[in-house]
Amino acid sequence: MNLKISGMQVLWIILSMNLGMTLVMTITPSLQAAKQDAWLSIIAAGCIALLVALLVTAVAKIFPGQNLIDYAPLVFGNWLGKLVIVIYLVQWYTIIPIVLRQFSDLVNIMLLPETPKEFVILLMILLIAYAAYAGGIEGIGRCSEFLGPIILIMVVLVLLANSNNINLKQILPVYADSGFKDILRGSLAPASYLGHSVEYLMFASFLSRPHKGRAYTISAVLIANLIVLLTTIMIIAVLGVNLSPNMWYPFFEMTQKISLFGFIDNFDAVPVVIWISSVFVKLAVYLFLVSYGTAQFLKVQSWRIMIWFIAPVMFVFALIPQNVIEATTNYLQRYWVPFALPVNMLGLPLLMLIIGSLKKKAGAATTAKGNSSQ
Repeated sequence: MNLKISGMQVLWIILSMNLGMTLVMTITPSLQAAKQDAWLSIIAAGCIALLVALLVTAVAKIFPGQNLIDYAPLVFGNWLGKLVIVIYLVQWYTIIPIVLRQFSDLVNIMLLPETPKEFVILLMILLIAYAAYAGGIEGIGRCSEFLGPIILIMVVLVLLANSNNINLKQILPVYADSGFKDILRGSLAPASYLGHSVEYLMFASFLSRPHKGRAYTISAVLIANLIVLLTTIMIIAVLGVNLSPNMWYPFFEMTQKISLFGFIDNFDAVPVVIWISSVFVKLAVYLFLVSYGTAQFLKVQSWRIMIWFIAPVMFVFALIPQNVIEATTNYLQRYWVPFALPVNMLGLPLLMLIIGSLKKKAGAATTAKGNSSQ
């Protein structure tokens, strides 16, 4: 199996992972914290996500052809490096059942209210297991090249179709009913979901042309940030801030306002397509990363064997949350925002960049000294 992906595939993978989940899951926390200034929170979230992208691409440049599992022990030492790897494995292992449960709950609410959640979760597990096993990261990259543009077009379609419902007065006043703390607090949830470029720490080693990975990664983050920003402004302008902060999925609610020419309406299927496509790419990527990373960490020769052990565990874990509140709010507020964002996405990449750069300079100086002494 050829485990090589192009820079364009990295762009669509990161864009697909960032866009769908952020639009559905994180705009409500921003609205609750910053009200009509939620769009300022999204700008702040975009700056944080861009910082994550700059850090991880700089780290990957220090260790060409290697991934996180390879260079974490080189940077931090053997035991501390293994601890760092475990921290990232915990992130990958925990996000899969949470997204699976969010997916099944939303399918029950929007499409199949009578279908058992076990069947919905099992169906998605089988799909992502097949994608990861048969195609590896290359197959997932090709799926992203197909699904990514569809996600982007669907979001733009929803925004354009709502243009006749805009009331820009609902965005005003700016910076009057909130403040710096509220805007920053509202930026944390979307920043954590827009920070999926941290997975570039693994993607970089699969790139066929590594020197172009940085530009594609940063482009994916900027495009996702721009779309989420425009969507947030549209939600405020269309729904206002009296009702939207109390909605679970304001992006879905906005599509129900669409009515064109008096007879074109019921765009409810559009966000469902966006959501399912984004969830599929995200879950397939994480299942591949956790299988490949675990196999490499435990020195298992075939990473694909790990899928048959990990997929059933993910199925069982996805059934543990009692409801959508446990699957979404608790995980977001207790782990993803307070730990994964500052530690996995910012802190550890920054440490790897600093220590890796110092060790590279020290190694270069030692080599130069050895050459001069000869």
